[in-house]
Amino acid sequence: MRHPVGKDGYNMKAVIMAGGEGSRLRPLTCDIPKPMARLCGRPALEYILDLLGEHGFREAALTVRYLPHRIAEHFPQGSYGELALRFVEETSPLGTAGSVRNACGDSDDGVLIISGDALCDFDLSAIMAFHKKQGADVTIVAKKVGDPREYGLINADESGVVQGFIEKPAYSQAVSDLANTGIYVLSRSALALIPTGKFYDFAKDLFPLMLEKKMRLMCYEGQGYWCDIGDLDSYISCQLDMLLGRVRCRIPGHRDKEGSFIRHTLGQGVTVEAPVYVGENVRIEDGALLERGTVVDDGSFIGAGARVSGSILLPDSFVDARARLTRSLVCAGAAVKRGAMLFEGATVGAGGVVGEKATVNAGVKIWNKKTVPDNAVITEHVKTDIQNRGFFDDDGITGDIGVELTAEFCARVGAAIGSMRPDARIAVGCSAHRSAAVLKMAMAAGIQSTGTHVMDFGENFQAQFEFSMNFCNLPLGVFIKGGNHAALRVMGEGGLPATRSTERSVESVLARGEFVRCSHENMGDKVEMPGMGTLYRSQLIRCAPKGLSGLSVQVRSRNMLVQSIFRDTVHKLGCDLSGNVAVEISGQGDKVRVYVPEMGYIQHHKILAWCAVGEMERGMDVALPFDAPRAIDDMAGQLGRRVLRYLDCPADDGDAEARELAKTQTWSRDGLQLGMMFLTLLRRHGSIEALLSRSPRFDIVARTVDTGGSPAAFLRGLSQARPGKITEGVLLRRNGGTVLVRPLKRGQGLRVLAEAYSSETAAELCEDVQKLIQKGLPKQTD
Repeated sequence: MRHPVGKDGYNMKAVIMAGGEGSRLRPLTCDIPKPMARLCGRPALEYILDLLGEHGFREAALTVRYLPHRIAEHFPQGSYGELALRFVEETSPLGTAGSVRNACGDSDDGVLIISGDALCDFDLSAIMAFHKKQGADVTIVAKKVGDPREYGLINADESGVVQGFIEKPAYSQAVSDLANTGIYVLSRSALALIPTGKFYDFAKDLFPLMLEKKMRLMCYEGQGYWCDIGDLDSYISCQLDMLLGRVRCRIPGHRDKEGSFIRHTLGQGVTVEAPVYVGENVRIEDGALLERGTVVDDGSFIGAGARVSGSILLPDSFVDARARLTRSLVCAGAAVKRGAMLFEGATVGAGGVVGEKATVNAGVKIWNKKTVPDNAVITEHVKTDIQNRGFFDDDGITGDIGVELTAEFCARVGAAIGSMRPDARIAVGCSAHRSAAVLKMAMAAGIQSTGTHVMDFGENFQAQFEFSMNFCNLPLGVFIKGGNHAALRVMGEGGLPATRSTERSVESVLARGEFVRCSHENMGDKVEMPGMGTLYRSQLIRCAPKGLSGLSVQVRSRNMLVQSIFRDTVHKLGCDLSGNVAVEISGQGDKVRVYVPEMGYIQHHKILAWCAVGEMERGMDVALPFDAPRAIDDMAGQLGRRVLRYLDCPADDGDAEARELAKTQTWSRDGLQLGMMFLTLLRRHGSIEALLSRSPRFDIVARTVDTGGSPAAFLRGLSQARPGKITEGVLLRRNGGTVLVRPLKRGQGLRVLAEAYSSETAAELCEDVQKLIQKGLPKQTD
């Protein structure tokens, strides 16, 4: 290393202590060394390099030990401005003095030692001049502090000669308020005392030895700013000091007239209480409030109505609408979901997720990539997942787009699915949302990366996607539903819900990361399937073989594509579109209900029952979901037909016969086809009243019961009381009806579906079973 010359002409090297782990700052420092912790948009280390360059240094050695590559990678050219950098890695711990000796070797002149993880603006030139003038063997830079108990203190006389040291004393021993800043100037005489290749510490070994040898140790009281960002409180306070101008440093951007640094244009609906820092490529929605001391780093998002007070958001963090953050830290890539609250000192580690309306109490740390469930109140640190949740819940793999469901994650899911069936063709499709389309592309790329071929059905809706899978005889497919609560629905053969075996395989491959890899020549193909919409419309027409002339209805759906397809089809079949009866199709096309002015809404389960009875009257057995109305079984008995029920997520092939039949009866899970069949029945029988008179009167009431843990114990008690074939949940025959009790797929709750002669009776049955569950295991059942 060549010897730089300071402003006063005194040759001096600089050694930056950059090996700190920052254990008290974890989880912030779980994946970065402490000097790389960002302060107002830049790593702390850069501010120290600025200071060295300002005072004439042209070379610096950095002692690195913890995650050393993260520092070296940040300076790929081995320089910073005009400052040449040399990285010296410790292969074994050498202590503070030992690491400096390792970095310096034999020096002809002195060396300046400075910490890479403490912010300061001291006049280094004045410190070096003082050292030379005093003829010191060591100059220790000190700073007056208010509470001396947290620092190593220096006891010096009026002329600055060091008399001794006190390490983090009680007030009774705090005879000095001068804290050791860890900034030293060492002459060659001091360096020569440090052994090479051994663990050696400045405060514990070198300085006591020098005092014993009566060498000249001088104390220089720094008059500028100094802050050791050793804990979260100091880390946040330091950045407020920077914004308030209490430290002389170069914050990215320009200070506006209110005192803030805002590098990205904010909307008029965003309220800012200066000073704040807002980085580049930040998106903040209307109604958000940024209060004094807030730092929003590059690429972050803040939702409408969120309030961020004196908190730090590191790059690519996500704070959803109406969240509340008070003097807390959200690390890189972490997410705080809608309505969640973080109190003073709370930290969310990199990639962590705080669920909707969850609360993280003051001082609580959520470790990297850990998830806090919705509505949870967290009072202790979270280092492991709170609950062992699988990826799948009752709607598939669900979450918020950009939080749980990212393009990276979808590519991994795609690679997992492709790895399971490298010889197959896999279907992909998505709802008409831009975000869902992006995730679909990532999903397809993941599948293709394993050499598996993709059939892309484009933007449609779930019912049409299932029909397309069934028509093309595809073994696996993924439909991506966008919107506020997004989902990846994995489908099996015939467009039916995937089996548990398939879900477990996806989870296992994702957890292990053991994806099939292929060369650039063997990547899978992607085939666009634009013609399936025409085939789907043809299927709808087949549901009304004699047309719909003479009928008059309205058609409604919140999905304009669904509404357009259904309206066009019924109109083509001769149906007038100005009637009082309204057919409403769900957004994904899987459910249908009918509004009749004199009766109100006729719900999906009744229409399903009518259509099933219609098929059985034609001599057909029917395949239905396991939770379809039991009233259909009663009608099947009268008509001499069978009802075969397939499970939503079977663990074995016990429902194989039902699934085979269901492949030929896509109407049972398609609201548009059911709507067409309903209109066909209405035209045949002449009125809604006639349809009602032809099927048993029944109604269904459903509720979800939170069990606070695994629902298996409740179900075990119920199944022991009424033994039988294991299906999905337990079916209870009670006075006046039936009750199906099903566990939620991720545990923690039960779904109760009560079916009875009237909605009032069904509600009573539902409430009765709900009370039994809340009390504990029922001792007996009817």
